[in-house]
Amino acid sequence: MLKKHNRFIQLFKPIINTIFIEIKKQKKKFIFFIIISILVSLLQSYILPTLIPFQLLSNTQAEYFQNGLSFINLIALFAACLFFSGIICSEFSKKTGFIIFPKINKYKLIIGKYLGNLILISIIILSYYLVLALFGVYYYGWQFNIRLIQSFLIALLYVIALSSFVTFFSSFMSSVNMTIITTVLILFIGFNIADSIVTLVGSGNIEPLYSLSYLGNLISYILEDPFPDPRYIEITIRGFTIGTWLTPTVQIGITMLVIFIIVYLLLASLLFKRRQL
Repeated sequence: MLKKHNRFIQLFKPIINTIFIEIKKQKKKFIFFIIISILVSLLQSYILPTLIPFQLLSNTQAEYFQNGLSFINLIALFAACLFFSGIICSEFSKKTGFIIFPKINKYKLIIGKYLGNLILISIIILSYYLVLALFGVYYYGWQFNIRLIQSFLIALLYVIALSSFVTFFSSFMSSVNMTIITTVLILFIGFNIADSIVTLVGSGNIEPLYSLSYLGNLISYILEDPFPDPRYIEITIRGFTIGTWLTPTVQIGITMLVIFIIVYLLLASLLFKRRQL
């Protein structure tokens, strides 16, 4: 029994120590994003509805939560790019990737760094939801929409998918700054341009399930009751018709996010191993 306990400590203690070290290392970045998260949530939840109550305060709590989540995708995107960009490539830019660690192997080091940053971003996302939930109760009473919790869980899954995507790029990019720039451009601009082209060419027949930006729409649309149907809509402006996909279904959206997480983390692991060799 004692031997099993010692093996458990030897296996997980280095990872736990790395998690705490990474949390301390990212302290300033975490404080910055937690302040931004709370301020943006306050702006959406209280400041704007107070200044322009007739225009911005929604009729139902669900609509209020959905409108309040307008910026959660952006916060998650930029936080993931900044926190996870140095997960792997920083070890090589600082030459620590070639050191044979006496007390922790390279994989435990990366896992600890990944989990430490994931904990920090999860707290950032949670702070946004908590502020939104508090003011939702303040405006609409104690009737609480359970779909907000579902939205939060999907947001966490979305963050993990984003982090796996950024970690994948960190596994072969040469520097942290290059990883940040590349992933921000792809996630913020690249996917949106690709979605527009695919929707235009496919005339609504091709759903952009390859796009993390599109999958992230599920975070807010899950609050709609009933769920959007149809999910593809067309708007005609001055004779020109524009089509857009609103959101994936809950089942498909969650499935695709899980697939992205598995694929990108697996690829990152393989590339890291190859790079180490």
